[in-house]
Amino acid sequence: MSADRNISRRRFLRVAALGAGGLALAACAPAAPAAQQVVEVTREVKITSEAQQVEVTRQVEIQVTSTPAPEGPRTITVWGSGLDLMQIDKDPTKTGAAMVAHKAAFLAKNPGTTIVWEDHGWDEALRQNVVTALLAGTQPDVIVGENFFQQYASLGALLPIDDALKQSPKVLDNSIVGTHKAAIYDGKHYGMSWISGCFGFEANPNVLRDAGLKEEIPATWDEMLAVAQTVSEKSKGEIGGYSLQGPLGFSVGGMFRLAVYMQQLGSTLNKADNPFQPNFDDEKGFAAWEFVRKILPYTPKGLVFESDEGKVYSQLFAGKSAMQMAGSWHVGWAKDSGLKNAIYGAIPVPAGGKPASYVVGNVIYGALSASKVADLAVDWIITSQDASVQDNVFKSGRLPSTKGSIELLLKDGNVDDATKKFGGLLKDSDLGILPQWNKEPNKLNTIWNDLFTSVLTTDTPIPALAGDAQKKALELLGAA
Repeated sequence: MSADRNISRRRFLRVAALGAGGLALAACAPAAPAAQQVVEVTREVKITSEAQQVEVTRQVEIQVTSTPAPEGPRTITVWGSGLDLMQIDKDPTKTGAAMVAHKAAFLAKNPGTTIVWEDHGWDEALRQNVVTALLAGTQPDVIVGENFFQQYASLGALLPIDDALKQSPKVLDNSIVGTHKAAIYDGKHYGMSWISGCFGFEANPNVLRDAGLKEEIPATWDEMLAVAQTVSEKSKGEIGGYSLQGPLGFSVGGMFRLAVYMQQLGSTLNKADNPFQPNFDDEKGFAAWEFVRKILPYTPKGLVFESDEGKVYSQLFAGKSAMQMAGSWHVGWAKDSGLKNAIYGAIPVPAGGKPASYVVGNVIYGALSASKVADLAVDWIITSQDASVQDNVFKSGRLPSTKGSIELLLKDGNVDDATKKFGGLLKDSDLGILPQWNKEPNKLNTIWNDLFTSVLTTDTPIPALAGDAQKKALELLGAA
């Protein structure tokens, strides 16, 4: 069938500048060809600037010859994996094992396909590279990311995969809902997570012991505050009781973690019925801001406004902080940093609140509607859920996104208890996701971070600060 694949440059330039607009993108699904020569190409790509094209710095080719097909070869271009793509060549049985399994399972179903697998950065750099490629007509067939999928779907830039999921109902049944929640828009699915993670809580037991405290994770916010105060006071301020990542520009590191506390209170940063509508003045979340003010005096000196996230959280490994919110990758990070006995558990819960977490380090694949090989693009996503792929994810230091593979991990005698705790949290928690603004995403994040700054640096009542932030956000959207 024929389809109009041309993107309105004027309209998409508006998307690039504002994060808003609309795309009229269609896709067609050509029939799968017979087997032919298989060439798998892996590329390591260097980003020359956030919004510019990219430079290929290395290429590896693996050839397998089979029966040629009369239709000729087909190519699928995939952007990124969330892992170092070179591990597929350097360490195929461990850190690259899930990628090797993904490639093998996909080619088994789609012989005669050329796979071009590239890394185009992450977060904002990745978003800008996607926009640039769409404008230039050099877009891939499959994109990867942790955010922006609802925004892309609202613009018509992604293919819904619901028909494919209906044909393979066990795929959706086996997926942990929170891991692909960010790719659900208007009741349709636009992607699936292939590697995941979530937030839990981490403590340095040596710091707790030296302060005369129990070597355990606090159960409540009140207990956390008391521990932080004791550690700080007994060390005469030399050791922080709690690592607090503060605001910085439009970055979402601090937002990610504070959003977990707000989720525990039943508050989200966007309206519950609209993923693109800010909810900065939700009074249910005010207690989280008040708690930030209470614990601020007991945080490591000079780190609240540190721009390097690694410096903020590595203080705990060095014995300069007692507790912090932690992603599932912290288990290996702590050990590699010399802290062999870090302890982990669920995030402390506020009075009247509920247990909750957020997915983080959660890597989703989505198919662009401009793809010329739509059937292959969708099948790449479906194949990411294959047991042969998911069962190998842990070897990369990440968590799988499916219930079956998490259950295997929890039963595996070779998996450490700390990782199993994160696996249990991923499987059982009320998992939240950050909002994916479809207009002015960076400016909205900046407004939220400015609110965070005011909370930390003034004693202005929280309702007034939150109300002002909400007003600015709505005025921004009205002008966009």
